[in-house]
Amino acid sequence: MHGPQQPYPPHPYPQPYPFQHQPQQPPGKRRTGLIVVALIAAVLLVGGGVAATILVRSGGESKAPEPEAADASVIAQRTEPEVVRYGDVAVVDACTVMPAALLEEVGFRDAAHGWHSQTYVPRSVPVADATVKDESDAISTCLYESMAEGGIERFTLSVRQSPFNGMESAGYQGKEDTPVTAAGLKGFVRQGLKADSFDASLLSADGRAEVNLGASRMSNVKEITDPKATFMKLLEGVAANLAKGAQGRTTHVHTGRYGSVPNACDVLSSQRFQEFTNGKDSGVVEADFYERETFDRFGDAVFYSSPQECRRLSPEWFSAGQRSQGKALKIALRTYRDAGMAIEDAQDCNPDSPSRKVTGEAVMSSEKIGDFAACSFLVGDSPTLSFVAGRTQVRLTGYGDWAPDEPKAQVVAFTPIAQKIADDVRKAIG
Repeated sequence: MHGPQQPYPPHPYPQPYPFQHQPQQPPGKRRTGLIVVALIAAVLLVGGGVAATILVRSGGESKAPEPEAADASVIAQRTEPEVVRYGDVAVVDACTVMPAALLEEVGFRDAAHGWHSQTYVPRSVPVADATVKDESDAISTCLYESMAEGGIERFTLSVRQSPFNGMESAGYQGKEDTPVTAAGLKGFVRQGLKADSFDASLLSADGRAEVNLGASRMSNVKEITDPKATFMKLLEGVAANLAKGAQGRTTHVHTGRYGSVPNACDVLSSQRFQEFTNGKDSGVVEADFYERETFDRFGDAVFYSSPQECRRLSPEWFSAGQRSQGKALKIALRTYRDAGMAIEDAQDCNPDSPSRKVTGEAVMSSEKIGDFAACSFLVGDSPTLSFVAGRTQVRLTGYGDWAPDEPKAQVVAFTPIAQKIADDVRKAIG
């Protein structure tokens, strides 16, 4: 049995071990606290890329053999037909209004099947618990970005609805805006900073929902010869879906060899969040998924995995006046093809890891968490507790005054949380 008193096993490759180029990491969302200051540290810590450096052996005389191709699609969108409600509001889900299929239809396959980020309401919130009012951040968002080599095109859609959102500026026309009607809905279109970037807003027929669509760097796709016409086609599709009203919710599920892996927001459930933070769950979650399997390569060995993240927030998080009382907890799961890959590649708590030189020394847990060594270290300015459970590397990060702001204190405070999550992960994933 692995225990905290045992040394971390040596990595099978020379130290400092080489690392591959990483895909561009998701930028921090507004008020997420997820901005990673030390990019190099993030590269070393996060691990897993869609492209790997070919390592030269024997004085550069030969190259390592090409690895097995990563699975192209281990995440799929799924739309549940039942409409979720936030109190009295039937939520218009952003990824349902702009599904990946719509992006692919207008010519952006790489973005449709790359990095997906969304904010959504996973299940209905009773009226008594729907306490967020007049919030400026959207109740639902959906983002797609290409993860292909050289891919930079990005598409975002946000949905604002009363009374969750303040709607005082809905339908406002800026001086650079051009009026437009799409699928019978009125709105505005404006040029972005580049000729192939546009923004648009549309108001629902009843005026109680507004969507904002953004598209950037569309001409990066060589087949797109008329960015504005393409954007208008995308806007028509969005408008047609918005005109239908609330049409269920879209989430992401694992497929193929990862088919049994649950959504990270199911692992960090509302019940668990409330138990851990001793606070209420707002009912709104933030989640990130990567459709393509990622991999690390060291010499001839390749370690394949599927990463995902989920963050839950308390209602106070949405109020500037009560922000210091807000509670947020993020879970990041990197599930490998098998437990052997997880043990060999999940090197967060290896004291010899070169990433320690960038982020500082990791504080090791004195209690057993998961199946191996556990530790806490800084990612940006946020202590993150890391451990391995079965074939999954797990990271837990707390935000707000309830969470410790340095690794030593986080190890102590988060140990009971991590031990329960480790059991949950083992039972759910294996």
